[in-house]
Parts: sequence; structure tokens; C-alpha cells
Amino acid sequence: MCNFFSRIPYRMGVIIILKAMVNNTPIFSSEEEKLKDSLKRYQAIIDSTPICIKVFDDKGNLLFINKGGRQEHFIKDSDDIAKWDWVGTVKDEYKKQVTAAFQAGLKGVTSRVIMEHTPEGSTHQWCEGIISPIKGVDGKVAVLLFYSVDITKKKMAEMELEKKERDLLSQNEELERMNKLMVGRELRIAELKEKLKKLGGDNSSPPPTA
Repeated sequence: MCNFFSRIPYRMGVIIILKAMVNNTPIFSSEEEKLKDSLKRYQAIIDSTPICIKVFDDKGNLLFINKGGRQEHFIKDSDDIAKWDWVGTVKDEYKKQVTAAFQAGLKGVTSRVIMEHTPEGSTHQWCEGIISPIKGVDGKVAVLLFYSVDITKKKMAEMELEKKERDLLSQNEELERMNKLMVGRELRIAELKEKLKKLGGDNSSPPPTA
């Protein structure tokens, strides 16, 4: 029994327990029914992981959010998650792509999305989410597994690097502009010297003799 579950990858274990929780139906065949009690270990993983795990039905209604997700999004145990506006936790400029990825999930397509949260909506500023459809035996999408991780430190480091690159590019452009100005100035000075030389040559002609 333990050997069977030790071979189940973490994500698969999460999916198995979530399917059992959401559908409230047996997930093993009759001969494997005795293994169901081992799923308790995955319940502990789901409750302890800092990953935000959300499960939606095939209509897009939120059915479940784990403990880590509740803490991240300031959701109390007594709150009705069905009324929670999860899209509202995302900043306006990212709502369109998040919604598009969600709709793609309902159509059976797995999507990855980067989103920035509002301070009121999440303890994490930046998250990377994966929306993965889970299909039933009929091949249709039964539930959506939407899990996201905090990438704030990574995102801030990337943004800082991008800023430095922009600053360096701006400095190079300014140096190039100054170089062009200096070259133009030297050319004008050379032209002016040439004109003065010609004028000086005309004025320095010896006077005619008597």
C-alpha cells in the first residue's frame, strides 16, 4: 500500500485527492478500495503546502481552496468561497489574460499565466499559475485545477535587471548622441578654420610695388 503511493508523483497525488474531495465518489476500482485510506497523507500535503490550490467545476464555479490559498487571500474558514471574487484579486491589466487562460481550461487546454495581485487581494504581489483541466471517464472536463506559486522575488529581480538594461541602453544612446554632437562640432570648427585660412591667404598678398 505504501509502495503504491510512494510511486505517485506529488502533482498526481494532489489531483487524486482533489478529485475525491470534489466529486465525493470512489476513485479506485473495487480491488483498490483498500488503498483509499492512504490518501490522508495527501490531505496533509495540501493543507501544509504554501501553494495556492483552487478547484473549479466545469461551469467555472469555485468548489475548493486549500489552507495555503485561504491564508494568501485573507479568506476565513467561515467565508463562503462561492461568493469570493478571485478574479478581483488580480490587477486590472492582467485580468484579461487570466480570464482567457481560465476559459481555455474549461475547453480542455492547460495554460500557464503570470499575474500581479492587488495588495488587498493577496499576500503575494506576483504569482505564476497553472490551470489544468481534469477530465472524467467520458473525456469531458470535470473540474479545473488552478494552482499558483509566489514568484515575487524572481519577478522583482527580473524587473530590476530589465531596469538596469534600460538604463544602460539609455546611457549608451546619450553617449552616442554626445559623440555625434562632438563630431559635428569638430567638423564645423575644421570648416571654419579652412574658411579663415582662405580669407587670411587673400589678405596676406604682398602689396604692389611702385
